[in-house]
Amino acid sequence: MKILTIIGSPRKKGNTYQAARQLEEEMKKKGNYKFEYLFLKDANLEPCTGCFNCVPNGIEFCPLKDGREIIQEKMFEADGLVIGSPVYVMTVSALLKNYIDRLAYLCHRPEYHGKKAMLLCTTGGMGSKETLNYMETVVESWGYKVAGKCGLTKAPWPPTNGLIKKNTKNLEKSAHEFDKSLKTPNKKKQSVGLKDYMGFRIVQTISQNANEYLPADYQFYQGKEYYQPAKIGFLTKALSGVLLKVILFMMKDMGPGEEENK
Repeated sequence: MKILTIIGSPRKKGNTYQAARQLEEEMKKKGNYKFEYLFLKDANLEPCTGCFNCVPNGIEFCPLKDGREIIQEKMFEADGLVIGSPVYVMTVSALLKNYIDRLAYLCHRPEYHGKKAMLLCTTGGMGSKETLNYMETVVESWGYKVAGKCGLTKAPWPPTNGLIKKNTKNLEKSAHEFDKSLKTPNKKKQSVGLKDYMGFRIVQTISQNANEYLPADYQFYQGKEYYQPAKIGFLTKALSGVLLKVILFMMKDMGPGEEENK
């Protein structure tokens, strides 16, 4: 299986890369995995300008013509994705944040359902939990199933035996979860719970009601029952219908004004 590892550190031989190599060694003990490393430091990726074109109109309207599409193609081709970042001031590096910003449209129109991902961060002491939780929220919004999160403490002084054992245990546990997920075949139709289905229905309904303002979303969600083939229970559909009406009623003041609708 092919694993794409995206490194968000500005240092190519730093702690994050070394941790990713340790993960590679652990994974190769479990199966025939081939790792490809992509360093955002060297990627032809311009800073996001915040023009917002990609969200309402489509990623093809992004004015930046660089290596973004090539990176996304690699994500599609890979069986699994590893994203690694150092913790900088309680969150991801600027390099990784820029790439996340460049893929903002995926939070509206996720394209990677059925794909598996693992998240990796290194810290001098604090912020790994917050960083991994942020990364998980983002990557799952892209459609990935996150199977394994690993935060390693890499203090700027010699590590104690206890810290070495803790890091090793965290890495082995995360590698086991990632390996298990990658070897589990995707079901033709997954069972979808109320929370996930509600999230889908809310965005789908908004795209229908605001199709003039979100044409790309409208086209993406039109005719879909879910992001991918899924089993949706009768009770889930019924409850979602009721809750959707309540949520949309509460959100009515956030929609286009009367003058804009004329």
